[in-house]
Amino acid sequence: MLTWLACVAMVGGAWQAPASRATPAARSTPAARSAPAVRTRVVREVGSTDSHLVLTLHVEASGFALGSYQGTLSFDPAVLVVDSVTAGRDGFRFVNPNAVSKGSVRFAGFTATGFVGTDAVRLVAHRRSSLEKAAMVVTLEVAGDVEGRAMAKGALMGSSGIEDATGSGRRSPE
Repeated sequence: MLTWLACVAMVGGAWQAPASRATPAARSTPAARSAPAVRTRVVREVGSTDSHLVLTLHVEASGFALGSYQGTLSFDPAVLVVDSVTAGRDGFRFVNPNAVSKGSVRFAGFTATGFVGTDAVRLVAHRRSSLEKAAMVVTLEVAGDVEGRAMAKGALMGSSGIEDATGSGRRSPE
């Protein structure tokens, strides 16, 4: 898939997308000056039940306009049974659920102008046992900015566990 990122970089360069649409004042904030990074998090949406569990995988950039990413969502299929999986709606986002019965969903996205939202994957599932045993892990293999520059591996932060959408900060352990 590294070839795919190179194609995105070429497309991004051909479109000559701006590196940032932020105003000079916005770029001077401490958060904007921090080292560029991409992180993931999985959120259990409000209203989810054991028989209809809705999880959203977010891919969030800080310090730059995210132009592309690729990763894998892994979980224990004996605990979590996936009923459907869909990609986010802005930019070009993709999911490959071919190995979902084995506990793996591959995902990717690219845009020439930066993503508007952070929703990368929406997963609807039901669980067979405690959600804490799902061992959910998100790994980012690659990400780049809208100019086609790849982020350093150290700037790619995957996640484990599931956050509550209520804002309580509660996470299911790995």
